[in-house]
Amino acid sequence: MPTIERSRDDYRYWYPIQIRWGDMDALGHVNNARYFTFSESARLAYRDDNFPRQALPDSQDLILARTSCDFVEQLKYPDDLDAGCRIAKLGRSSLVFEVGMFRRNSERLVAVTEAVTVWFDYAAQQTTAIPDVLRDALLAYEPGLGA
Repeated sequence: MPTIERSRDDYRYWYPIQIRWGDMDALGHVNNARYFTFSESARLAYRDDNFPRQALPDSQDLILARTSCDFVEQLKYPDDLDAGCRIAKLGRSSLVFEVGMFRRNSERLVAVTEAVTVWFDYAAQQTTAIPDVLRDALLAYEPGLGA
């Protein structure tokens, strides 16, 4: 398993994840595909809590371009997770989310996912620039992002 350095201090936004018995596979640990679902849940909660939805165009939102996961430790039921989520990079039309998954109430890192998302106009079916109101909100919430 890879050596990845992340701590809880790297994240400001937290989303709790409860592991279910059905998340495990025949090998007795949480199936790898579930980590992508956990990451998606944390990303969407971050979006719902931090994007100024009322100020954004109704037809625009994120679309997923690429996702990856570094698995650090096996996870088994009944472990639970604290998923820390942050914007790792803010581009003209892209946002790179990082989710660090830690065992509940622990410094033990289980996995880190990265998701490249693009700001997308669903009515026009094309990528568009991130609106200034969203960019300003993200830079205010994630002060290190503009550095």
